[in-house]
Parts: sequence; structure tokens; C-alpha cells
Amino acid sequence: MPSGSAEFEEIRDFIDAKRKQGLHGYSDFTIGHYIRKYTKAELRQAEVLRLNIIAHFEPSGEECGTIYETLCDHCNLGRQISDLIVDVRRVPQHKDICESIAWIEWVVSSRFAEIFRVGKLTGAKFKPIFEFKNPTKLSQAWHQVCITGQAGKLAKATRLGKDPFSPSQVSWKCPVGHSVVTQFLSEIHLDRNGWDGSDITVTTDLFGQGRKLLRPTPLIIVSHRMYRALEMAGLKGFSYEIARLV
Repeated sequence: MPSGSAEFEEIRDFIDAKRKQGLHGYSDFTIGHYIRKYTKAELRQAEVLRLNIIAHFEPSGEECGTIYETLCDHCNLGRQISDLIVDVRRVPQHKDICESIAWIEWVVSSRFAEIFRVGKLTGAKFKPIFEFKNPTKLSQAWHQVCITGQAGKLAKATRLGKDPFSPSQVSWKCPVGHSVVTQFLSEIHLDRNGWDGSDITVTTDLFGQGRKLLRPTPLIIVSHRMYRALEMAGLKGFSYEIARLV
């Protein structure tokens, strides 16, 4: 449903009224989310884009023996302190980038790593992955991508909210300030001065209320140059949204 339509506003008024009444079925859960669609021409003209990983797998690396140090008991922010160990048999075989259910374990194909190297793209390094069934054996087909490029913080022009019908509140904030649970009610806007110019970067802001295996994660932002390289190579496992430098 178009967000500017009369039908959308009618539904917004209905849900807002129910939430003001304190009805838990409306106030305790998010309702709906925005879907942004672009033409190929619009994507090709974008200066930077948000890369959304759509391919996932389990079990997570931590379940396979990867070691983490937990830094926050509220949001489960953590730091990986060992090489990544995963069950490579469970990694989507026809995708070039995917993530485990832990959100922060990003795995790429050797083809992705080669495209990155040959294209002299910047902002990431590739680490070995060890196989769960044989932890001394390196995977030849998969690598962990560690993004070092910095996209900075989200600019104030980025609209956050619990869902399209509650634009003035977010679902949860880490009491220490590490992460937030929210939907993005607008395109991602970034402070141009905070972006270091790398071809692949991550935001300073983290998102998600991690618990147990789940940990908060940044957004991935790629340059126009990297978008063109990935598209020309026909790599799979992700989608794009236009982001804005302001």
C-alpha cells in the first residue's frame, strides 16, 4: 500500500486509536514495514547504497566453537576473539554473501573475495573460516568478511520508528547506548564527513537487541563503484536500498 495514500492514513488513524486505548495486540507488536523499490537507473545513479544481506544460515559460529567476549549484558554487544568456525555445509551454496543467525557473522564466497581484490576495492579484509566437522581444516570456498571501512553515524534526517504507524518512538534502546531496535521509516542518511570513502563500510550505529547467540549489528553501506562491480559480476545473496550522504 502506498504510504501517502488515503487508505494508509485511514489505517494509521485506526491503529493509533487502538494504541492510545492500550490494547496490547496493537501496542506490544510492530505492525507492517516499508518496502522501497528502485529502478536500475536509480540504483546506478546512487552515490552510496545500503547493502542488505538476504541469505542466512544456521547454526551460528558460536554454536560451532567460535569464541566471543560479551561486552554488554543489556544488548549482548560482543567481540569475536577467535577465528570463525561454521558448518560450511549449511552455508547457502548459490549465494556470494550470507550471514549466520547471529547477525554479525558475514560469510562471502571466494568469488566475492576475488572480485573485491581484482577490482582493488577498499574497506574490507578477508579472514579464514574453519570447518566445524574438522576445525583444523580451512575452507577453500568461503571467507569471513571483516569490514574496516567507516560510514559514520546516521544523520538526523534518517527517520526511525517502531513501525510506520508509530514514527515518534523506537521499540527499545540499550541503556548504555550501544544499540537500538527500530524500523527505518526513511532512506538511510549519513553525515558525509563521517564516511571515510571506502567502497564498503559499516555504520557506527548498531541495531538489534541481542540475546544469547544474537548480537547487535551495524548497517552495511557500499559505494557506487562497489555496486557496479557486484552487479557486473552477477553476485547473489543481497539487495540494495539507496542511501544519502548529507
